Amino acid sequence: MIDNDLSRAVTNTQAAATAAVAAFNASTSREFSEGQQSSFTTNARATAAASATSYATQQGVSEQRHINYRLWVQSFDGQKYCDWAPRASLLSQAIAARNEAIVAAWRFDASQIISSAHREAFTTSQLGTTASRSQRSRSIRRGGIALILLSPVVWVFAYFFVLVTGGEVSMQAILPIAWLLLGTGVVFAGVRMARPLPDDGSDATTASVTRIALLGFDPLSEPARLPRTWTEDSKLGERLDQFMRDAYTNFPTPSELPVLRIPNVRSGRTEASIQVRAVLEQFAATDALNRV
Repeated sequence: MIDNDLSRAVTNTQAAATAAVAAFNASTSREFSEGQQSSFTTNARATAAASATSYATQQGVSEQRHINYRLWVQSFDGQKYCDWAPRASLLSQAIAARNEAIVAAWRFDASQIISSAHREAFTTSQLGTTASRSQRSRSIRRGGIALILLSPVVWVFAYFFVLVTGGEVSMQAILPIAWLLLGTGVVFAGVRMARPLPDDGSDATTASVTRIALLGFDPLSEPARLPRTWTEDSKLGERLDQFMRDAYTNFPTPSELPVLRIPNVRSGRTEASIQVRAVLEQFAATDALNRV
């Protein structure tokens, strides 16, 4: 059931990515008729202005800023921005859709490589190591605390020895300090032992090495990590979104508007995941056809 769901996710996300890229390419195509271009421009300007106003309202900008923006969008620079913004939004959506397709493909590949038995073995190993270190840590810390608590008794004996020796400073006078330092050191050692061990590639299990070789990294050791994006410029979509948010107050000129184009697909030659490599090749082939 899980494999079927992941397989459908791969199909659906790739279809969504294809549609998103096609929508962006259509918005920039010179093959639009004059009527289509005029309709798109009119709708685009209205959409851009409404979207920017909605975001600014959520951010709680002042009424004066709203007025300034409404005046600006009627200017030449504002009209150019409103022509540009919807296409930028389509590009951002296309980039995000392709990223989702990459993640879906990678997760499907991971599901074929990592079985439930692998997950259970990894979890058991991690819990066992952590529990063992935690138990030893507690024992050591208790011993250190006991040494510290006994230090007053040592002080009494040391004082007695000093009196016996006629008040002369002797090695017994140093003993309480050494005892206290020893107890503190033992407690510190126990605390250090409670910390998780750093990852050491030399101690990696065969299964972990296999996962890294086939997926690029071990998702069991790094569950929050995601595969690389489909393009080398992984922050392009974020920068476009930020630029459009800032435009409400920055009022960019036409020369400041970023050029809109589908970024180059990164090479799949060094990609570990077979599924991701296939998706990258599909993206590259699609873009090559669109550039013809």
